[in-house]
Amino acid sequence: MCMMSRKMMQNRVISGVTSAALIGALIASGTLCYAKSITIEEFHSQLSVELSADVVVKETIRLKFDGSWNGIHRMIPIVERTPQGFAHRLRASVESVTDLQGAQLTYSSSRQDHSIDLKIYVPSAVDASRTVVIVYRLKNAIRFFEEHDELYWNVTGDEWPYPILKASATIDLPRELENLRINAFTGGYGSTDRNVEITLDGVMRKPDSVVAPAAEASPPPGAAHEIMVQTKGSMGIREGLTVAVAWNTGVLRHPTLWDQFLAWTADNFASAGMMLIPVGVFCGLWRHWSNYGRDPKPGPVVVMYEPPEGLSPGEMGTLIDHWPDMRDITATIVGLAVRGIIRIRQTVSKSWTTSDKYSFELLKPSSEWTGISAFEKVLLGGLFGNSTATKKPNEKEIVTAVSTDDLDHTFYKKLPEIKNALFESLISKGYYQQRPDTVFNWYMTAGFVGGFVFVLVFSTVGPVLFGSLGLPPATTIVAIVCSILTGLITMGFAYGMPSRTKKGALVWDSIRGFEEFLSRVESHRLNSLPLTPELFEKYLPYAMALGIESKWAKAFEGIYTEPTQWYVGSNPTTTFHSTSFANDLSQMSSCTGSSMSSLPRSSGGSGFSSSGGGGGGFSGGGSGGGGGHGF
Repeated sequence: MCMMSRKMMQNRVISGVTSAALIGALIASGTLCYAKSITIEEFHSQLSVELSADVVVKETIRLKFDGSWNGIHRMIPIVERTPQGFAHRLRASVESVTDLQGAQLTYSSSRQDHSIDLKIYVPSAVDASRTVVIVYRLKNAIRFFEEHDELYWNVTGDEWPYPILKASATIDLPRELENLRINAFTGGYGSTDRNVEITLDGVMRKPDSVVAPAAEASPPPGAAHEIMVQTKGSMGIREGLTVAVAWNTGVLRHPTLWDQFLAWTADNFASAGMMLIPVGVFCGLWRHWSNYGRDPKPGPVVVMYEPPEGLSPGEMGTLIDHWPDMRDITATIVGLAVRGIIRIRQTVSKSWTTSDKYSFELLKPSSEWTGISAFEKVLLGGLFGNSTATKKPNEKEIVTAVSTDDLDHTFYKKLPEIKNALFESLISKGYYQQRPDTVFNWYMTAGFVGGFVFVLVFSTVGPVLFGSLGLPPATTIVAIVCSILTGLITMGFAYGMPSRTKKGALVWDSIRGFEEFLSRVESHRLNSLPLTPELFEKYLPYAMALGIESKWAKAFEGIYTEPTQWYVGSNPTTTFHSTSFANDLSQMSSCTGSSMSSLPRSSGGSGFSSSGGGGGGFSGGGSGGGGGHGF
């Protein structure tokens, strides 16, 4: 019983092995019986260049089908990259798809990435040779250069997964074309092999040679030039034939600049759309500036013989350029000195390498500060807030004084408060609706931060994002440039957005008229105005705020000859001149402004450094190309 079971087991094993071997043999046999392949026996392309610069392409493709096939896909690239990284799209329209006898073949057309995919159904494509004839028209296939026009065409494409036994191209050119230059390449993408034969009007030519059609190579009257390019041998998988033909410019119709612009916009719609962003931002900001940022239209300049009522020198200087600078503050200090509230004293420097020093003495206590504005009170508090009372040599009274040395690296802390008081004074008087510095800083910050953020985003994720959308590489660069331009435009408008109210504009007109008076006080038409030392002192601070103190002082030469009580120079015994005095005040203004705005030095970082034109042609270049496959 045991022996019988063992025998039965052996028989079953042998039977199973035999069955498996038989099944494997059948599968292998079936695989061999149904092995499929395609060979491109001949690929011929006829290209006809028209005077309109259109190119009509007729491809005749003879294929050998081994096994059972339904047809082929012919991929025709229509989007290429310019040297600048933009997209250049060929306008392709398929005119017919037939067999060799002209019978229409069923096909469908679809867009696949940067190519047109022609899915062509080939009848009886079973162990047979069949021919497919494709005719299509191209616009934008001709390349226009400054000195020549060119057709640079990938005839067969280098993406076929099948060998090509024979490839050829015929190029028909208008007979008006001269100085022809012909080149051709074979092999895989990037190859510069020239395994071809070239003829021009029946005469053999060498590749890459410039030829003027000779008499023996000239076509009959009215006929076109014919260039024939043919490979000398077969080509392997993903190899192809590329031709390049150049000729004299000026014969074919060149696109106008407008045509080129429209074509570029259509081909690079994303880049074109991004370029509209800075334009739109500029137009929007311009409109906003026209409605809200522009001052009311200024009136004519009428000479004014006194400053606008209730306007201090510092307020006048700020109202001119919307910004309280150090000139405005020092002019206010001089104004306070003229009114007897403080005294300015000059001390000659003992070293030629350093400038003179100045001190400010408070002559009246705060209880006697009458007729001064809130801004001037804040300024006096900033000057003398930390000062001490001292007695000057050869003088009886004890005064509170502060020197420019005392202001170094300390007074800058008071500047924001002083500027705030100055802006609040101008707003309370109705000259501004918003603080000019707030408006300026808002646009400046928005432009800088917005531009920086978008540049950072597009620099990091732009290539991946735009690449996934099928957009050309230059889109990232355009996005970055447009972000920078948009930011710069916004920052540029920051200078124009601060605006005066209607009341402020009227006062500004008065300031311009007063400036005219101060500048031309010595002219003959103003000789009727009595020039007195009191008039000089009264308007000197305003002249300093306007930067015309030298002109104002020049008019008082010989009139203002006595030293003033509110300014003590380093050498009071010298002869007093109004122009020299004005120069001294300008020097004082510069020195004081420098001291007031100076910040303490930073400690810095470590003192040790840390360690640590165009190329030639090639196979697969130019327009056209692509490939295909069976299905």
